[in-house]
Amino acid sequence: MEPSNIVETGITISDWLMIVAVILGPILAVQIQKFIDRRAEDRNKKLRVFRDLMTTRATTLAFQHVSALNMVGLEFNGKKYTKVVNAWKTYLDHLASYPKDDENMQKIWAEKKDDQLSDLLYEMGESLGFQFDKVHIKKAGYSPQAYADQEFETNFIRRKIVEMFLGEGSIPMAIKQFPVDEEFACNQKELFKLMKEHYEGNRSISIKLDNGES
Repeated sequence: MEPSNIVETGITISDWLMIVAVILGPILAVQIQKFIDRRAEDRNKKLRVFRDLMTTRATTLAFQHVSALNMVGLEFNGKKYTKVVNAWKTYLDHLASYPKDDENMQKIWAEKKDDQLSDLLYEMGESLGFQFDKVHIKKAGYSPQAYADQEFETNFIRRKIVEMFLGEGSIPMAIKQFPVDEEFACNQKELFKLMKEHYEGNRSISIKLDNGES
């Protein structure tokens, strides 16, 4: 059909464009909304991981902290988050290098662990649009001393129980007192007194002979 014929029938190009817009408009609107929702959901997942790590940065053995740490590589993927992933890998590598038998190295390891966790949280915050400095991240975390004491005591008890079952430790025991029968104790005391008097010659033992006569 020639363009001139279209005009003659009363349907112009503008009309055709309007019809296409009416048909495709709702479809495009739905697709755009889905795209926006996916972007929002992805950001919320990253925010959740970042929030969990920030709120538990002073209690790194908490389940919430460990769970969030394992989600970093999954949620922060893509070139935009390269610095985050690199800091995460460096931190995990350090966590796997704990010096079990050297107390001095353990202190150095713990300080470096805090620094690397701060680096990771800093990079995560930067990628999400937050402005935190590393000193604030490292020093601003709060954990009551009672939590630290509880964590220490739990680990101590667990370690001692393991040592006991492995035959490398024992439970210390001390006997404070034995159960005593008061009447028996009095009789014993009286018997010892009589025996002492006898051996010292102050008491004689009466002996009665039975000659067998009825």
